[in-house]
Amino acid sequence: MKPLLLLLFAFSLFSCTFFGKKKEFPEGNYQMIFGYSNEEYRKLKSESSQNVEADVYGNDPTIYRSFLSLHDKDQFVLAIDDILLFGKYRFNGDRLALTDEKKGSIALDIVKVKKDFIQLRGDFSQFNSARVPTTERLYLNFALDKTPIRETPSKFDSQVNLWRNAPVRTESEKEIKERALNFVDYSIAYFQHISSSGTHHDYRMDGIESPIIYAENGIVLKAWTDVPESWKELFYNEQNALIAYRYLFDGFKYGSKEEYHVTGLLLITFYLKNLRNSLAAHL
Repeated sequence: MKPLLLLLFAFSLFSCTFFGKKKEFPEGNYQMIFGYSNEEYRKLKSESSQNVEADVYGNDPTIYRSFLSLHDKDQFVLAIDDILLFGKYRFNGDRLALTDEKKGSIALDIVKVKKDFIQLRGDFSQFNSARVPTTERLYLNFALDKTPIRETPSKFDSQVNLWRNAPVRTESEKEIKERALNFVDYSIAYFQHISSSGTHHDYRMDGIESPIIYAENGIVLKAWTDVPESWKELFYNEQNALIAYRYLFDGFKYGSKEEYHVTGLLLITFYLKNLRNSLAAHL
């Protein structure tokens, strides 16, 4: 019996060592709250380890439109500004392995896990991006978003995030309009989410860099000269962006002129839905 007991003891030690490295976290929607370049991370950590904890928040507009969603046991959506990946995920030791059938796979290191917070590290150099640094590893902090999903699609669904896929060629008029319409779909989902969250200070209007002004009493299209460059960059070139802008202009021009006896986020959502219906009719 002694050899058997020794064998079991040795196996238990091996198991503890092996599984001690295993890091997982629950399914859910995780809102990005901060991001560091590798150089920034090392510098801040040398000053104080508290600077690089998983629950550190930032205030850059990018984080308000970036997230990780794990759902249905093996499905994921990862949106980091203009990088969009979706497909299947699995935990592999201290890594989160993500596989997008069209764009390939990436393994993110699970650096830290705290209650409702995670910190991931990854190299995104294989993906096309005009905004996300891809020359060094990034450290990304996420917080579990407990906002109930009352309407679908939600801002965490891949179908309203396709505008993030950067075009690799000039697009047809139909493709340009579809990209602009998809951005409006995301905007609707974004504002519905803010409204449902009940914690409006956790979100920012400029989380959506848009040609549309969002105001308490409605929405209005900006003049072309005031449209953010970041929105124009969603399209292959400025000519394509101008086609999208004119499409939005016509949507405003021919859209419903209904009046609503509400203000704020609810009114913005109603008007965006009216705009969406007008755009869809002229796709």
